[in-house]
Amino acid sequence: MPQLEFSQVHSYPSTLGGISLPVTLKSGREVIDLLAYLDTGASNCLFERKHCELLDLEVEAGDHRPFRTATGRVEAFGHVVELHVLGLKFESLVYFFADERINKNLLGRAGWLDRIRLGLVDHDGDLYLAPYD
Repeated sequence: MPQLEFSQVHSYPSTLGGISLPVTLKSGREVIDLLAYLDTGASNCLFERKHCELLDLEVEAGDHRPFRTATGRVEAFGHVVELHVLGLKFESLVYFFADERINKNLLGRAGWLDRIRLGLVDHDGDLYLAPYD
């Protein structure tokens, strides 16, 4: 039987509207901490516009990309940042919503899920994590 090994375990409350994880974004000397939700359906990591501004990045100077959502199309701009999640650190291209009214932070496939091994026991509220090697 195959076995996986994990270096981190994170317990999350099952009462919230999703699986939230503490995230740190870093660009140059600027560092911000936030909560983001695991979203295996999101093609990329997407964060609120204000976080891009707090990192002292010009939002619209990034790589422009439209995303389709259940409610329609949204615009976002990509920037390379250092992404820290539960002791794991990656340099990743992440996207920031153009619309300041969107207040979601999502950890998606490209830039995060493609760099880790993930185990999930939702019944117990436990998430297991290790770098992909």
